[in-house]
Amino acid sequence: MTSLKSSKKLLALFMVLSFVFVSCSPNKAKDSSRRASAGLENAENYGSLAFADSSSAKTPESAPNNSPDLINYDEVVGVWISYIELSEILTGKTEEQFRQGYREMMDNCSSLGINTVFVHLRPFGDAVYKSEHYPWSKYVTGKLGREPAFDPLEVMLEETHQRGISFHGWLNPMRIQHNADIANVPKEYLIGQWYNDDHAKGRYIVEYGDNWYLNPAYNEVIELIGKGAEEITSRYNIDGIHIDDYFYPTTDNSFDADSYSESESTFASLSKFRRYNCNNMVRRLYSSAKLGNPDSLFGISPSGNLEYNERIYADVEAWCKNIGYTDYMAPQFYFGFDNSEQPYTECINNWQKMLKTSDVKLIFGLAVYKIGAEDIWAGEGSQEWVTQKQILLRQIQEAKKLDSYGGVVFYSYNYLFNPVHLSAAIQEEIEAFKPVIQGD
Repeated sequence: MTSLKSSKKLLALFMVLSFVFVSCSPNKAKDSSRRASAGLENAENYGSLAFADSSSAKTPESAPNNSPDLINYDEVVGVWISYIELSEILTGKTEEQFRQGYREMMDNCSSLGINTVFVHLRPFGDAVYKSEHYPWSKYVTGKLGREPAFDPLEVMLEETHQRGISFHGWLNPMRIQHNADIANVPKEYLIGQWYNDDHAKGRYIVEYGDNWYLNPAYNEVIELIGKGAEEITSRYNIDGIHIDDYFYPTTDNSFDADSYSESESTFASLSKFRRYNCNNMVRRLYSSAKLGNPDSLFGISPSGNLEYNERIYADVEAWCKNIGYTDYMAPQFYFGFDNSEQPYTECINNWQKMLKTSDVKLIFGLAVYKIGAEDIWAGEGSQEWVTQKQILLRQIQEAKKLDSYGGVVFYSYNYLFNPVHLSAAIQEEIEAFKPVIQGD
């Protein structure tokens, strides 16, 4: 087995130490905390806007994870396991029931040749593991904040690593609780405190639609997000931290009007302000994961559509081309070859052009769930997944031609293995691409 991390370990550690060295002064008490940006020192606000560099990372409170070497592969064959799929075997179950269900999952993965799983550990400002910063997920016991009799992450890591499979914890750093759950977050957690504080509610945490989100414009919020990653890599023998494409949920300026109005002297537009905040958050997540364990990887799964990433303020080009943002990219290339707006081959080639001067590898996110279904957003290619065969095989073959190729990851587990979702069309596709991913 070859390792993605070995050539970058010393460089990553150097970057982390650099972040710590130049870190900002600790925030003062909430009513006297000040802006961390030149020219904004005299502004009155609740908390510090995150305008300094992302270096508010601190030395980890606990010792780095000294467990055996982590498992990561140069060529990834992966699958996403969402909180929905995990809840089917976890919610309300005993440790033995959960272990049996997860063991079956890993046996299925191993039989197909999957060497990496990306498992949802924090879908909604909650935790499927023991956390000091986020409440226990309702998808563990059935009730938000209720502690289980066992730690699901310990079980998953044990069963995953026994099979030589790499485990990456999938987090949603900005998206937190639904409207129905936010009031039930215990006040021992910052999210619960902020929800019950008129100064913080609507600033640190923001309601949009039926959900609440963390606002990365503030240092206190960035600190929470960073600590959430650091505690996982410091306490668990986890191979990596992974985030997806849930960044800003809207282009509407009402989401962060207060924080932006306090920053207009620094940022010429709302777009620049939000891109900066996303960059700040991603750099902090990267450095925090390395603080917990320098051997762990940090990766991002943005949209495969570069224009869409711009609309949600995800500066993927900066993350790919600059040190200290990510170890790999796993774009969601959920497009057919005949897609009118984003034809697959053109789309992946655009990413390759962007990465021609970068060491960041691409792990190609592929849409198993579209096989046999109409793609209503694909224009003239809407029937491609219904009428054509071996689409995923051809997509893997095209991906392997690119210099940045680092593997594939399938969305999602249920569509590969669950009989409820595993149609005859999907089974036929799997049989077609299986020899390629297994190296036959």
